Amino acid sequence: MELRSVEVRAGDFEESNRPLANPNRGFYRIYGFQITDEEMDYPALVGKFYSWDTDTTLALVEINLMEYREGEISPAGLQNLDALLRALCAGDKQLIVRFLYDCEGKNRQTEPERLEVILRHMEQVGELLRRYEEKIFTLQGLFVGDWGEMHNTDYESAAELRLLAQTLAGATGAWLSVRTPAQWRLITGDGADLRLAVRLGLFNDGIMGSEGDLGTYDMAAQADQRRTRVQELAFQEILCRSVPNGGEVVVENPYNDFENAVQDLEQMRVTYLNQDYDAGVLKKWADARVSEEGCFHEMDGLSYVERRLGYRLFIREAALRKDLLRRQVNVKVIVQNAGFAPLYAEPEVILTLRDGEGRLIGQYPAEHSLRTLTGGRDTEKTSEIRAAVSVEGLPKGSYQLCLDLKDPASGENILLANTQDRDLNGYVLGEIQILH
Repeated sequence: MELRSVEVRAGDFEESNRPLANPNRGFYRIYGFQITDEEMDYPALVGKFYSWDTDTTLALVEINLMEYREGEISPAGLQNLDALLRALCAGDKQLIVRFLYDCEGKNRQTEPERLEVILRHMEQVGELLRRYEEKIFTLQGLFVGDWGEMHNTDYESAAELRLLAQTLAGATGAWLSVRTPAQWRLITGDGADLRLAVRLGLFNDGIMGSEGDLGTYDMAAQADQRRTRVQELAFQEILCRSVPNGGEVVVENPYNDFENAVQDLEQMRVTYLNQDYDAGVLKKWADARVSEEGCFHEMDGLSYVERRLGYRLFIREAALRKDLLRRQVNVKVIVQNAGFAPLYAEPEVILTLRDGEGRLIGQYPAEHSLRTLTGGRDTEKTSEIRAAVSVEGLPKGSYQLCLDLKDPASGENILLANTQDRDLNGYVLGEIQILH
């Protein structure tokens, strides 16, 4: 094949401010359920909830096991839990799951009196969680504390928290998360226990509510684990390059003024937030306007935060280069992440060549490491997708080179924040023409 018989043209790419309904990021709403032996029509109940919640891709599911505080979850209870999870997973939302024994701030009245009961509950629910794992983004908490938030509990020593975390980690393969950085350090031994450290993230239901995030940074059981706000934000910036972080913002105050909030959300690498709480803080953001130049200029602050929660990948540039000695076209795609946080699982990258009728000609392996795009305060960082597309034996005609990304757990498409729309084959990177 002669050099002049092949022509290539890469497309032009521009970042947009469009909303992206991508898996495992964004705003969520809370759904609460109590498991008992009483039979429930969970498909109808969940369907009713989902019918009015059409603008989120995540749901925080709080599952109360108070009924079984004195012993094992009964077969009927497990059957109901299975039915609940099946109904939840039949919808279009990824799940954040929190098991608890209290939903009124009275945990010591309802929490099991023996640690062994909680450990057994973790083992019992583990099989069901594994069954629906492709729809579960993360588990919040270790079953204990007021509202499952790991405070006001009899089980807060390093040994007890570590045993709880180890048991839950052994029962399920999902991400886990604990309420405070200090608890993370107690459980993992400051990261020395890599088996737990690589799976253990954070959730914070007091984000920017005060200097200490309403006790998040100063309620460590051990004084030597306490850190200042500045120290804990720096800790999260490093930790949450590899494990997720999220929660809810609370209590109007200067810490959650829009510009201050954006700085902290970037540094914390926040992936998900409560859609409904705190309404006063969210309204304050909605009333603000983005001053930075670029595609977000003059957008309202609440929409801006929504766009940047979690990952937000976009193509900065694509290049196609002919290599006729090898009878191929070399492809390089430069990608950035404008989000607050990384992807926490390497996506499936699909590179395809289609003819003028849209028929698949070939699919090509691509080298990439998109998880290294950590977002937050590192949005200028780039990563490359590289591939080689064979043109050997292609008949005369025009061909489209397309790129698509998929979430490896759910198989859902990952949308890119470019002005270009995704079509049925993905995003068009450019064209290859065979002249004769």
